[in-house]
Amino acid sequence: MRLKIGYDARMIENSGIGIRIQHILKFWPISRESADLFIFGDPKVLKKYNLPNHAEIIEYKSSIYSPKEFLGHRRMGEMDLLDIPHFNIPFPYICKCIVTIHDLIPYHFKAAHSSLIKRVYLQVVFRWIKWFARKIITVSEYTKQDLVRSFGYRNENISVVYNGIDLQNFSKQPLAKVTQFLKKHKLPKSYLFTVGIGKSHKNFPFLLTNLETLWEKKKLSLPLVVGGLKGEIPEEFLEIQKRYPDRIYFLSHLPYAELPLAYQGAKVFLYPSLMEGFGFPVLEAQSVGTPVFSSNASVLPEILGNAYESFDPKDSDSFQTKLLSLLKDSKRLNTLKSFGEKNAAKFQWKAAIQTLKHVYEPLLKPKIE
Repeated sequence: MRLKIGYDARMIENSGIGIRIQHILKFWPISRESADLFIFGDPKVLKKYNLPNHAEIIEYKSSIYSPKEFLGHRRMGEMDLLDIPHFNIPFPYICKCIVTIHDLIPYHFKAAHSSLIKRVYLQVVFRWIKWFARKIITVSEYTKQDLVRSFGYRNENISVVYNGIDLQNFSKQPLAKVTQFLKKHKLPKSYLFTVGIGKSHKNFPFLLTNLETLWEKKKLSLPLVVGGLKGEIPEEFLEIQKRYPDRIYFLSHLPYAELPLAYQGAKVFLYPSLMEGFGFPVLEAQSVGTPVFSSNASVLPEILGNAYESFDPKDSDSFQTKLLSLLKDSKRLNTLKSFGEKNAAKFQWKAAIQTLKHVYEPLLKPKIE
């Protein structure tokens, strides 16, 4: 009798985690001969994605962080293994769970997650995973070591399975297509680009404050374009836009297929983040040949290697001095373009899925021998 593997795909449309879920299911590494696959999620949402033909979809719509979610779905009891691609585990079935932890940002950034109930939940869930999960996966060595430091996890119990970049979507486009994109969205011919302003760990106020200083001192003329926005733009940022109407542009509701064009049109991609579990945007920028000027915090040096220009995300002098120096150095910019493309090519989904397959193999053998 074949094993039954359940996969929790409720977050398939989220950024970051959702991209990983989409590609793992698209390139699902376990053959039908080895195990049957059951995908838990919203059938209406799941039908939009490329899923294994043999998979059975089980309707499961419990909200993330809801009390009902902690109990899981009744059919999870039928499964031999449960692949949970985030730390929101179904407690009754934890001993069956292969849990992927992307980062400890909710734990470290207390100001953004100040609810006492959530703080207690985080303390409980990370320890519960450590004690009872069948297998633990992280998306970077940094997150693995963060679990070791913060919660006493054992190195040997954690496997690292990196994310990948969709090089079919994130590839260089003809210059004419980039020009057409800029005209469509009424963007300047040359600009700095960044993504994500909604979360405190993204450090967007630091970025904007420093750019304002450089604009005011007339040391910098390049405007900033902000992409990857969801929902309404915070009022404080709109106020800044009113003061600098030709210096800051917000790209709302940008289709995923157009995002590579926004990266490619930029002179430099800026990423001031204080903490990441992986860091998709920096690799997306590199994949289309855009130089990356990123903070040296958390996982970013691990992912970017020597293919980026770094700065201290808490040091304004470091940011301003290095940015101005980089923008004046055409040779360095060209080097970063070349190094960046080679670095991004290392992170491909098919390689990541093969690593995941190796993690699964020991868990399958006892049942199929």
